[in-house]
Amino acid sequence: MMIKYGSARKVMRECATLLRPPKRQPLSQAAREVLYVKSGNAMERWDGDLVPYMHEPMDCLSARAYDAVIFVGPARTSKTVSLVDGWVCNTIVNDPADMLVVQITEEKAREFSKKRLSRAFDSCPPIKAAMSPRASDNNVHDKVFKAGNFLKIGWPSKNILASSDWKRVALTDYDRMPTDVDGEGSPFILAAKRTQTFMSSGMVLVESSPKGVVTNPNFRPSHPHEALPADGIISLYNQGDRRCFYWQCPDCQDWFEPDFDLLVYEYDEPDPNKASESVFLRCPICSAVIEEQLKSQLNQSGQWLRQGETIDKQGVRGGEPRQSRYASFWQKSPTAAFQTWSQLVYKYVAAKRKFEETGIEEDLKTTINVDQGKPYIRPHTSGYDAQALQDRQANYGKRVVPDWVRFLTAAIDIQAGKNARFVVQVIGWGEQLEHLVVDRFSLTLSNREDDNGKRLRVSPGSYNEDWDILIEQVILRTYQLADDSNRVMPIIKVACDSGGEAGVTDNAYQFYRRLKKAGYARRFMLIKGASRHTAPTINKTYPDNSKRSNRKAIAMGDVPVYLLNTHQIKDTVSNCLDREVPGPRYVHFPRWLDSWFFDELTSERRLPNGCWERQGSAPNEAWDLMVYNWACIYERKADLINWDNPPGYARPWDDNSEIQQKSDERVMPKRRRRRRTF
Repeated sequence: MMIKYGSARKVMRECATLLRPPKRQPLSQAAREVLYVKSGNAMERWDGDLVPYMHEPMDCLSARAYDAVIFVGPARTSKTVSLVDGWVCNTIVNDPADMLVVQITEEKAREFSKKRLSRAFDSCPPIKAAMSPRASDNNVHDKVFKAGNFLKIGWPSKNILASSDWKRVALTDYDRMPTDVDGEGSPFILAAKRTQTFMSSGMVLVESSPKGVVTNPNFRPSHPHEALPADGIISLYNQGDRRCFYWQCPDCQDWFEPDFDLLVYEYDEPDPNKASESVFLRCPICSAVIEEQLKSQLNQSGQWLRQGETIDKQGVRGGEPRQSRYASFWQKSPTAAFQTWSQLVYKYVAAKRKFEETGIEEDLKTTINVDQGKPYIRPHTSGYDAQALQDRQANYGKRVVPDWVRFLTAAIDIQAGKNARFVVQVIGWGEQLEHLVVDRFSLTLSNREDDNGKRLRVSPGSYNEDWDILIEQVILRTYQLADDSNRVMPIIKVACDSGGEAGVTDNAYQFYRRLKKAGYARRFMLIKGASRHTAPTINKTYPDNSKRSNRKAIAMGDVPVYLLNTHQIKDTVSNCLDREVPGPRYVHFPRWLDSWFFDELTSERRLPNGCWERQGSAPNEAWDLMVYNWACIYERKADLINWDNPPGYARPWDDNSEIQQKSDERVMPKRRRRRRTF
């Protein structure tokens, strides 16, 4: 039997490499030798000349003057490849140390390890030589090397970000991580604790496009480098020395920060294709035109300046730079190497057009956060002036349907206590969801009578039968068309709040069951506010607490309840009210509405965190009922109507499937003395 022995020379050579001191080389230079990136179907060496703006942030990762490097930037800048991948590869080859890379989720950590790091490692001979030969030392999340250093690819959790010490920690896509990790604190604070043992040689890297919303748009920064206050990485950037990337104008030789706001395109062109056909950047100092083909050249000569630092036309620096233990960088979109100005404009114009047409701002927020690399400023941060809205009133007739209205919805709010009542608001919707308040009234009297035959006040929580008045008074209600014909328009959908005082929810469920037996359920929906602010706009659920004895309301999974993201829908209502000229989603008000209605409509204010809050105890029924009517729109998917070929209920009157001939009876059936039964 042949026995193979190891080579003493080979063993000594490998041991000698373990004793070799760290290679003191700037990361921006070392990455050119050890970092391989995917280019098409091949792996090629990282070309630092394509992204010169990454050199200074990369080199700061080895500077003992800093505890952390914070990098805020748009997509397509190579920030993750250069900073995270480059730092990892350099650590393995040139300066072995224990390192933790934190991705946003376990799935993303696995993907990052397999698709990015494994391919980069296989392409780099020095890294392959540094890896442990034992199979158990190389798995998806844990990698051990011959030098004894350990690389962990994890995700935000208490087990990963607690207890262990790491010399280097990289947090990638920071703003998509939870703000509080299992109740222990922010990922950045936990990461900083892990490197504290290593003192000045420990380092934390945080990189991300911002996701946050500006919490105080009225804040006035003390310096152009200071970002408006927002959660997440923008907050970390503000804690640092606040570096921004500057170009030198080829014309006037002055330095300026290139930002999306300096791009010039057809601002008034709603078609994103046409708006983005010709885009250039204008120098904010001399107004010179800068074409995109100069981007690479300007990036090569560009400079990072800290807050308070100046640079003259000859490149001589001055001023008093801001001092911080964090080196923080904020890159703006025009400098991104792998995203064109035309793409930036196209995405922005398309998202802005969608917002103007639908009131949905998610696409606009995404392109500003991700493509432009800036925190999002919401269009509205407060309510409206009641008098300004009241001044819009016009003579549409009293409780009649104008010729442009295609269909009606209604909403019901439930008031309890001594002033118990059902409050009803009817909205008429036209093309592109331009809408009008058609009716507003309260139902205060039930069909119950006292000993003297006097009708008693409704009590939605106590008397189940009181709900039956909603059938005749709301669900079956019709409105006269304004063309002096014998035709009426019914309400196609009624949204009713299912919460309130004790007994309301249970009675609401029982009422729906009766409606279902009578065949009216398709025109009626129960709604409830969702508990999470990140919930879907509307979500159909079937509550079932039949196995929980401590619940007062009996829900058996047979009654649909629509959960509403009320804060998001209130943003939609706010956007509609903000439109000042008639058109898509504009709100019309008839003259017969009194000032109290507009006081109710302006009783809530939007807080900096995106939530809406009532001011004091002012009534807010008109506002809430607007929101509930929008729930009808979302349930019917009327926000997605193709108005060139609308469904039958949304067509012009002569072709509308819901228009009825007025019967000989009143539009509203007469009150019945006896409770309606099914």
